[in-house]
Amino acid sequence: MNNTFNFNRFKNLLLKDGKMYIRNFGTSLIVWCCLNAIFWIFNLLFGSTSNPQFRFGMLCVWTGLAMMMVPSKVYGNANLSREGVGFAMLPASSLEKFVSMFIYCAIVTPVVVFFGGYLVDALLSLFPFGGFEKPIQLHTLNDLIRVIDNNEGVVQAGDMSVAFTDVFPIGVMRTSLYMGIIQWAAIFMLGNMLFKKHKTGKTLVCYMGISYVLSTIFGLAFLTNGRLERWLESLEDVAESEMIQIAHNGLIWGTILGIVVTAVLLYFTYRKIKTQKY
Repeated sequence: MNNTFNFNRFKNLLLKDGKMYIRNFGTSLIVWCCLNAIFWIFNLLFGSTSNPQFRFGMLCVWTGLAMMMVPSKVYGNANLSREGVGFAMLPASSLEKFVSMFIYCAIVTPVVVFFGGYLVDALLSLFPFGGFEKPIQLHTLNDLIRVIDNNEGVVQAGDMSVAFTDVFPIGVMRTSLYMGIIQWAAIFMLGNMLFKKHKTGKTLVCYMGISYVLSTIFGLAFLTNGRLERWLESLEDVAESEMIQIAHNGLIWGTILGIVVTAVLLYFTYRKIKTQKY
């Protein structure tokens, strides 16, 4: 049964995991959704204001932090010798367990926290006090690209939005964004299955350590002996159309690399579920 997938069995597992998700993470979920209210209370007490861009950024931070914590909160017993027996004995295949875990960690949590927080923020912005003068605006990328008209001193849509989307196609950027979200969830899903204690903290330390090592290697490879300066100088003679093509290809390959890394993380999470010994 390890490699099989039965829809009815999976539906029952999804419902069971949903109840466990609400029991173990429901209160935390409400707290994450309401964290922007801290700024509203602060503004109310000190007569200050919080602009929508700042609140949007913090909403993304709360979403990322919630995604870090949810695997250990909901599935923290999955790889433990004694407590994990219940997870091992579930009438479901390893694939079904993995897909259910993925749904709650990589889809349900970011969607609920982000849009729940957005709704709370929007409701607070209706009050004439509290410093939320405008609600957070969820614009498309085209709406966010603007050109400054130096003559008029105003911000208006212009040719830059067209050029920008030629270099960075909206579809590719959305794919990169969504893949980044899934990759963030996959990192902590794998960490949850690898570590026995302090799962979130150890996973974060490993992530930061690996990032530091890779950035150091990159720095030694490209930023020493004037390599970067020579490369930038070589680009001065490159035509604008070629520069656009280089940037476009860089985004494409970066997205492909992100997909590959995410797939590897998810594969090892599934494999750990399948081969876990109790």
